Amino acid sequence: MNPEQKIPFVFLTAHAFSGSTLTSFLMGMHPEIATVGELTGPAQHLDLAAYPCSCGRLFQQDPFWQAVATAVNQYGLSYSLTNYLDTRFELSRNPVWQRLLAGSFRSSKLEAARDQLLFALWPSQLARLKEQARRNELFARAILDVTEKSIFLDTAKDPMRIRYLPLAPNLDLYVIHLVRDVRGVVASIRSRHPETNVETAVRSWIARENNINRLLKTVPANRQIQVSYEDLVTNTLPTLNRLFIFLGAQPFETLNNYRETEHHILGNKMRKRQSSEIKLDEKWRTALSEKQLQLISRMVGARL
Repeated sequence: MNPEQKIPFVFLTAHAFSGSTLTSFLMGMHPEIATVGELTGPAQHLDLAAYPCSCGRLFQQDPFWQAVATAVNQYGLSYSLTNYLDTRFELSRNPVWQRLLAGSFRSSKLEAARDQLLFALWPSQLARLKEQARRNELFARAILDVTEKSIFLDTAKDPMRIRYLPLAPNLDLYVIHLVRDVRGVVASIRSRHPETNVETAVRSWIARENNINRLLKTVPANRQIQVSYEDLVTNTLPTLNRLFIFLGAQPFETLNNYRETEHHILGNKMRKRQSSEIKLDEKWRTALSEKQLQLISRMVGARL
């Protein structure tokens, strides 16, 4: 692939527990779409030598990832599978400093002022973000080369990637906004983090959705689309075809078992499951009390 040719790069943004991994499995069946789930890759605290890919092999022993490492090096990036991808837009490992330097202020004006000051005082920080954007592009190119596909999908979710991915000039950016019923998100958060109260979980959902919608204002209308988790699960084929048509890909006539396609998905425990059943998760109907449901309703209002 010509390294100066623009590549279709599809970024999926959502709150956690909204179905992004299922979406990556389903869209990854398409003969034109390549995905590894979250292009941010394994988190820094994880042991790469023991990290499993969704294909069942260990990350470092997977021929697919070995081929990706070879391909990305051919584009001039020195990389081996003993290293993390370094595709997160991070200027500090300290969470406080990271938010100050490159995180969300939940205000486009404040972020623009922050960036103007930061890049004027420390131009190396802008260079670092551009380097990370370039790494995203090169890994996407390498994965497209290895899979012989033409459209790349990243399901890393963090909406701040909408702000920084365009720093790579050869990414042709599309954005999918995946939304799940807030009650389902709250129930999922509490099932994994029972110490989290309902109000905190709802505020997290509201903040993320507000942040996504704010950043989507910078994306042309014909390059963004919103879909719901509920539609994806209950009306799978038409919903997938809506996404495929949006991306200029051929729609499916029938829906196959997504587990029968080879996948190399990173970033979510679901990648290790073997079940291919597509089933609507509405555990919130029994997991949340009437009082909790009323609280959610009051907090989100018309969004419910």
